[in-house]
Amino acid sequence: MPFRSKKAVLPPARRKELLAFSRRIDYSPRNLALLDQALTHSSTRNEIGHRIPDNQRLEYLGDSVLGLIVNEALYDRHPDFAEGELARIKSAVVSESSLAPVGAELGIGPVLTMGRGEESSGGAERSSNLADAFEALIAAIYLDRGLPAARKFVLQSLAGVLESFEDPGAARDSKSVLQELVQKHTRKRPVYEIVSEAGPDHERVFECRVLIDGREAGRGRGASRKRAEQLAASNALETMNADRPTGR
Repeated sequence: MPFRSKKAVLPPARRKELLAFSRRIDYSPRNLALLDQALTHSSTRNEIGHRIPDNQRLEYLGDSVLGLIVNEALYDRHPDFAEGELARIKSAVVSESSLAPVGAELGIGPVLTMGRGEESSGGAERSSNLADAFEALIAAIYLDRGLPAARKFVLQSLAGVLESFEDPGAARDSKSVLQELVQKHTRKRPVYEIVSEAGPDHERVFECRVLIDGREAGRGRGASRKRAEQLAASNALETMNADRPTGR
């Protein structure tokens, strides 16, 4: 059932911004307030006297809707894949490292409302913010237009991601792939170091670097040590692939 609620009165400039964004993503909202909420970061509550709806609850719902749509798509596309193979691909498709670039490509960052501190520290480009807002956006579309509209949006937005994980072997996590690759050539293990921690306790941001044979190979930032390590490994793999000569 589409969501029904009072239509909040939005400032004209914000309304114009949201309508332009909705056209870019090929979505016709009935309730702009839901779209506004999906694109409102929780840091806004620190700078406004009264609490305004942020996207955390929508993100929670969007995560489940996204999982359902991706699982449904994988089940239909890969009738010969075992449960474990499907689970690995699904986990990779809905990961922050997959969703954040999609969010950036959709232009979520520039329309994301956030507190001044979050904005000045690069919040519009932060992977966790982009991935979270993408999931919140899915929930907003689901509540506003129903599951078919949410399915259409997800499958269009993640078409390239789904295609890149057609092989279940490609869905291994970045740390495992990097370790396997490094040990194959050097017989050593990548070393992960936390470079910095920032933000309040409920919104910590960790920055990690990965060292290969004592040299920094990549960095990553995430809301947990584990996520920062995964993104550092992913960055290192991208750099190694870019440096690899083409041809014979």
